[in-house]
Amino acid sequence: MPCGSCRQRQYQQGFGLVETAIAALFFAVSVLGLLQYHQRLQQAFVHQWQQRQAWHLAYQQFAIYAAGRGGEALTLFERDLPPGWQLALTEQYPTAACLRVSSTVTTPQHYQACLYRWFCFTDTNRRTVPEGN
Repeated sequence: MPCGSCRQRQYQQGFGLVETAIAALFFAVSVLGLLQYHQRLQQAFVHQWQQRQAWHLAYQQFAIYAAGRGGEALTLFERDLPPGWQLALTEQYPTAACLRVSSTVTTPQHYQACLYRWFCFTDTNRRTVPEGN
């Protein structure tokens, strides 16, 4: 006997609109968090690579300088240098018998790698880089 005031309940199966919207929002926030994390990792990797490359270039400048090519070290590197990188090679004579050479490489993110090397001479009249140093 069906009665007009009695209604049978119908049960819903699956997800409703509210649950789906909350799940989509949670998914979007999770994806944005992962993308930001990936971006930070990539920036850290680029920074670390640039630091390593800067130290390598500074050391290479000294190798060319010590090979007796002097000021050529700077010009050899500048033409192969990526945009935004800077090189500096300076010579100072703090004493008559010694020469202090510094090699500075600056990355696009303004990290500086500075190396210093001393060359001391037995003959103070001869101010060329000694062989084998």
